[in-house]
Amino acid sequence: MRTTLLLAKIFTLFALIAGCGGGGSTSGTGPSGPPHTTVSGVVSKGPLHGEVKLYAPGANGDTATKVFLSSALTDSTGYYTANLGSYKGIVMIEATGSYTDEATGATLAIGTSAPLRAVAVIATAGDTVQVSVTPLTELATRKALAAGSGSVLTETAITSANALLSNLFPFDILATRPVAPTVIAMSGATQQQRDYTIALAALSKLSAASSLAAVLNSFAADLTLNGRLSAATVANFETAAGAFLADGTHNRTGVTTISAGIAAVGYYTGTLYLATTGTASAPVTSIQMTLKLPAGVTLKTGSDGEALVSLYGVAGQAAAPGINYTAPDTLILAIVSSPGFAVGEFAAVTYVAEPGVIPVASSFTVPYSRVTGFDGTSDFELPLLVVPLLH
Repeated sequence: MRTTLLLAKIFTLFALIAGCGGGGSTSGTGPSGPPHTTVSGVVSKGPLHGEVKLYAPGANGDTATKVFLSSALTDSTGYYTANLGSYKGIVMIEATGSYTDEATGATLAIGTSAPLRAVAVIATAGDTVQVSVTPLTELATRKALAAGSGSVLTETAITSANALLSNLFPFDILATRPVAPTVIAMSGATQQQRDYTIALAALSKLSAASSLAAVLNSFAADLTLNGRLSAATVANFETAAGAFLADGTHNRTGVTTISAGIAAVGYYTGTLYLATTGTASAPVTSIQMTLKLPAGVTLKTGSDGEALVSLYGVAGQAAAPGINYTAPDTLILAIVSSPGFAVGEFAAVTYVAEPGVIPVASSFTVPYSRVTGFDGTSDFELPLLVVPLLH
């Protein structure tokens, strides 16, 4: 009898175990656990062998009271990855270690007193975010901090600063991973990665005559002054890039000519908006106009060679415009719409400004415009002006 009871208890225990954890359960997979935010990328000045530390700013974005989040070591290519748990928000990365200088072949160090930094915004817990850490992200970090009195970071300032440097250079400074300056690494890289690698080598060449700190201070001064790189700074950069590529001793990239991307460093791509102003007694059904560009500014063109002009705002539903761009400075634009549109912003024009050229809205002129409307019976000219706007 006792044996029968013991066996019954054993069978009951087996049944409970099977019901709780058996592979044949059909009750679902259960909770997946908290999200894991991952930040990864490459630290390069060339590839840095060392450590990255990740921080959150303190209260109100103050980096003076930054909070440690995580750390990671880099591998031989400068790659790191860090798990931040369920963190979201601003992250600041500081990198230290040693690297082989591209321009001289010397082994140099980035110390704790002046680490290379990058700042990014993690929008959602569980995101996987790519953040390279380089002298260019250091410049973006300084630009973002300058907007907050030197020690405060905001999401808006971070986004703006990273976008600015990614505009002035032909790659996304955070998402693009520079590679080792070797033939093997460069042969398997994208054009953006190759351009990033050559840009860092050019900075090393510039630094050989002074120091990396001095070069970064010079670039940062330009960005703080007017949000651009000066013509002189860009000229020095281009000279340094050419000198590195011509250096048969230290240039091990296999690249010997400056790419179109490197040649365009310092050029700023912006958007000019066109708007009608005044009072209209009927919907606008056509606009004919001429836009004149200032010296040092051209229109960006697509693969078909046509200027990049798009209708939006009040004219967002209008038919495709007629575009006639005579480089470098004249755009003729024609728009026809039925049943017409209201007064307001109607077109966006993408322009490119040379280094040192910073146009304002009044730099662009509209020497001719004719705006017509339709009142249901007849077409007639509307007393509206077309004006250029920069947001």
